[in-house]
Amino acid sequence: MLDAEPWIRYFPVSAAPTTPWTVLFFPHSGGSAGSYQHLAAQLADVARTACVQYPGRAERQQEPLFADVHVLADQVAEALARVGRGGPVIFFGHSLGAAVAYEVVLRVPDQRQTVLVVSGHPAPSRMRLPAFDPVDDGSKDPDEPLVELIRSLGGADASLLDHPLLRRMFLPVISSDLMAHSRYRPEADSAVNCPIIALMGTTDPLTNSLDVQAWQQHTSSTLRVHALPGGHFFTNEHTGEVADILRCVMTTDRDCKTFGVTPGHGRCIDDQ
Repeated sequence: MLDAEPWIRYFPVSAAPTTPWTVLFFPHSGGSAGSYQHLAAQLADVARTACVQYPGRAERQQEPLFADVHVLADQVAEALARVGRGGPVIFFGHSLGAAVAYEVVLRVPDQRQTVLVVSGHPAPSRMRLPAFDPVDDGSKDPDEPLVELIRSLGGADASLLDHPLLRRMFLPVISSDLMAHSRYRPEADSAVNCPIIALMGTTDPLTNSLDVQAWQQHTSSTLRVHALPGGHFFTNEHTGEVADILRCVMTTDRDCKTFGVTPGHGRCIDDQ
């Protein structure tokens, strides 16, 4: 997969990876390419790693924020189609990124060398995210509901709320992302043709096992579900375990029958 400016940011590597795989990350609400540098570093020996850079943040901060997941997916898919791709690819999306990654894969004509990894997100057919559209009625701080939500979910982004300047820069971005995410609905009966691996936190308030298992309805291939301890941002607490799951995908049989994790690295719901 070649560079697709300004949409794709590759992480630097010191040596060539040992497999032909590419891992393409799709950030959560408010996230950017930098959000996945630690996970990417743990995969540098087995894959080229890159991240989709949404408009309105980092070096794209002068561009308008996106308002529609389907439009965003169209743009990312078009950027990837312009440059083509070589070798197998893992599309990894967390939270909002899972919805965007799913929609992008739907737009990939040939999915035979694709694996979709969705993290911290219910199946699209079971979307129940509350409508997020803050209203300033003058009675209180209009940002307070958003601030409370971010703090309740945790994650690295929550620390930005303690810095007034960063808070003013960060809140409009995540507010726009959350509104787009809450309005997202998949096309009826949509499904990819590639394997799906779903990751979930055991105490994530935004997902549960039934909602995650329902990803099976969205693929004509196989589904594997792994539960790891933690809340919505369990991936930050268990970067090594998540990396092991992705590494296993890239070093085992492509038919998905052996996709899984080694003992001690999470719990595979399929095997209960």
